[in-house]
Amino acid sequence: MAKYNNIVTADTHTLTPLASGFGSISSIHISNNDSNSTDIDVFLDTGTNQYYFVKGLNVPANTSLVLDDSIPFDSNTYSLKITNTGLTPNLTVIIT
Repeated sequence: MAKYNNIVTADTHTLTPLASGFGSISSIHISNNDSNSTDIDVFLDTGTNQYYFVKGLNVPANTSLVLDDSIPFDSNTYSLKITNTGLTPNLTVIIT
C-alpha cells in the first residue's frame, strides 16, 4: 500500500512513524512542485541517531527524485523522516 505526503513547510517531517508497520519500502518518490530549488535530507531516525539515505541533496525546481533501491528497516526501531530547507516548499512524497 502506498503512502502519500504533501509537505508545504520547511522543517523535519515524519514519513513513517515508529511502530507503523511500514518497514519494507520499495521506493520513495519525491517531487519538488515549486518554482524554487530545495535541499532535502532523507533518513532513518531512532530518536538518538540518524542514518542518511541522502543529505543536503539539492532538488531543482519542478523535478523529481526516485530512490528505488528496496529499503527494508525495522519500523519498531526507526522512523523514516525528511528534512526540507526550501524557501517556499511544495513537495509530494510517495512511498511504496
